[in-house]
Amino acid sequence: MVNKSVIKKLSDNELEKYIKPGSRSVADAVQYAYEILKDRGRDFAPAESEQIEALINQKREAEFAEENSWDEGATTDEDAIKLYKNSAILFFCLFFGVIFGAVLQALNFLRIKDIKGAVVSLLFAIGYTLLQIYIIDYIGGNYMDITDSSFYIRLFFSGIGVVGLSLIRGLMFPKDLKYRSRSTVVPVVVSFLILATIFIMYTTG
Repeated sequence: MVNKSVIKKLSDNELEKYIKPGSRSVADAVQYAYEILKDRGRDFAPAESEQIEALINQKREAEFAEENSWDEGATTDEDAIKLYKNSAILFFCLFFGVIFGAVLQALNFLRIKDIKGAVVSLLFAIGYTLLQIYIIDYIGGNYMDITDSSFYIRLFFSGIGVVGLSLIRGLMFPKDLKYRSRSTVVPVVVSFLILATIFIMYTTG
């Protein structure tokens, strides 16, 4: 985290180093140096301003890509389509179950009008979940019991399910598609309600 008050203490010559094309400073530091120099009366030519702003944007994109390395294609471009991030799908698979993560992936496919990808994702998740339930029950566990060793077995299988969904995405999703992160607030609430309903029915039935 860059502290603007610290950068304000630097001299003009030191600030100039921040805005040079080869600067290794982070985007915020370059932005602050640029703003401080303007406040101090530094007159930038239009070409200079464009170059500095392009440098800031380039650094922000690089930093964003590094922070979202698991989310290939994620961008901050306001014109990009909104999709659920890979990390969100991973979270849903591990926390709620593979079928929940698959629904998010299917919705992503539907957003880009790829019905085949959506169907394959859902069919895989349904088949995999049924297989998971069968295996856990076969080895003497209980798929619905979150207090015994079945929970860890289910978590392990969910991890494998994530790999399966990732393979489907890798094979069927456009490689060069750029997208913005779509909010998961509604899916989280819906997933909690569904699981709570299932758990109540299981414990009272």
